[in-house]
Amino acid sequence: MPDTEMEMGQSPSDKKPEQKPVESSDPESFYRVSKEDVDVPSKVSPGHEPSKKPVIPPRTQKPRTRRSTDDMDLKQPEHDVRTLRRDYDDTKQELRIVLRENKEQATELRDLKKQNAHLKETMRTQGDSRSFKDQILSERRKFYEHVDMLDDHIAHLKHQLEKTKLHMDQLTFQTREANEEKATYESKLQNMQKQNSRLNEDLTECRDDILRLQPPSQIPDSKIADEYNNVYHQIASWVDDEAEESSSMETQLANLLADKDAPELLKSILDNDIIRATKRYLDAEPLILRYIIQMHIHRCILADTIYLFGLDEHNEIILRSIARAMEDLEPKRGKHTSLPIKGERKYIRAQPTKPDFLTIQRWRSETLQALARIDGFQSEQNRKATAVSKDLWTALIYLLPEISAQENGWKRLHDTITMPAVRLATNMRFSTSVYRIITHLPRSSSSSSSGHSDSHIIYHPDIQRYSIIDIATQKILRQDSVLKIAEDGRIGEHVMVVQPLLLRMQKDSAAGVALCKPAVAVRLDEPMAKRTKGVGKMAGWASSWFGGEAPEAGRT
Repeated sequence: MPDTEMEMGQSPSDKKPEQKPVESSDPESFYRVSKEDVDVPSKVSPGHEPSKKPVIPPRTQKPRTRRSTDDMDLKQPEHDVRTLRRDYDDTKQELRIVLRENKEQATELRDLKKQNAHLKETMRTQGDSRSFKDQILSERRKFYEHVDMLDDHIAHLKHQLEKTKLHMDQLTFQTREANEEKATYESKLQNMQKQNSRLNEDLTECRDDILRLQPPSQIPDSKIADEYNNVYHQIASWVDDEAEESSSMETQLANLLADKDAPELLKSILDNDIIRATKRYLDAEPLILRYIIQMHIHRCILADTIYLFGLDEHNEIILRSIARAMEDLEPKRGKHTSLPIKGERKYIRAQPTKPDFLTIQRWRSETLQALARIDGFQSEQNRKATAVSKDLWTALIYLLPEISAQENGWKRLHDTITMPAVRLATNMRFSTSVYRIITHLPRSSSSSSSGHSDSHIIYHPDIQRYSIIDIATQKILRQDSVLKIAEDGRIGEHVMVVQPLLLRMQKDSAAGVALCKPAVAVRLDEPMAKRTKGVGKMAGWASSWFGGEAPEAGRT
């Protein structure tokens, strides 16, 4: 080659120093690039554009807000873990792409090495031609430029690899933190579930304690009054249906006291005053029938002396003894009184001297309700109710022989009068309140104020206290009725109580609260000067006395 350059007119000083390749035992070892040194190239050879991947900035986790332990949820930590895993997979995929591009660049470098060797061989075969040498120098210069570009690209790939590793370390750390936080939340959730379970158990226990401390369900006064009115309305309806056209009752009543075969039930209920009133007032027979029925029902079912209708005598004695023995229990559970301390303005809480009346009533109510659920008690109660109905039916047949032809006629009496009375008596005993039915006429307030002691005398102010019926006309007296009033206010004399007085007794007072006022049949001293609108049948006016429905058509 020096001889060739001299021949082409070039001096030795004009020669450019040749760039000798680094000698190596392996010609391709200079161009071999390991996978660890490959980076994304910043420059590429002509005709080859390596794929450029955008640099994914490390994800910055938004600050998490801590929720209260009451509504804590694990969804946010689980979402963060999935996000970190997805970022890790994306980074791994990018690294796989970069390694594949590095491999392609290494293949291209080997091709360039082969081209360089081929150029060397061509240069030896074609001599030292100047134009050929320039071509070789140009190709070599391009080759070294391409090598520099590959070096820059490898450096860039290494930098990207370091950033990816750093990002993966951050993701790993965040994943570890998320798992730890998840475990913490799960532990807190388990503790909260255990605490919730304990609280539910405590709540159930407290609810049971409250239910145990609560008094038994109280039957309202309105229900007792409604059942009471219903019983006497049924009595009025039965009498109106059965005794409307009876013609033999007058004779039977006249011979009642002298007839040895007459039922003792009737003799014990009817006295001479009532029988005389029947002889004088022929239209009073329905009132007398109602009086007989209600007195028998009261004596056998509704009397205050009956502890619970259907209860046998032995158990009744036991229950009464227990109630009396509860008064001697210690400590006393009655009302406490405050006693002053001598010389000081302080008070001490004294022990009660009487047991709590309501406590005993609650015990009695619960005990009787439990007894009523026994099958044997129900059977005994029905048996006694049937006996009461049959006895009453026998007495009514004596007064009304016409009804004896009815087949099983006592069953209607049993279903419409006796059984409602049994239900009324049972509910009255189930209640913690004390109810009393007064079958006699209470002492008039007017008679007490005027000095009269005769409870049979009816005064004009009593019209407001009672439902007064004129026994002669069966008319109901009203405030606007024209009556002859004596100087002391007397208007007549009471004959019988058609419907008794219903009272709810008060434990702190001897007087009671009237739930249903009585209906009284009265013999007026003088007939009414002006007739008021009356009722011909008791079924129509019985309910209207006590706040019931208006009389139906046909029952006026």
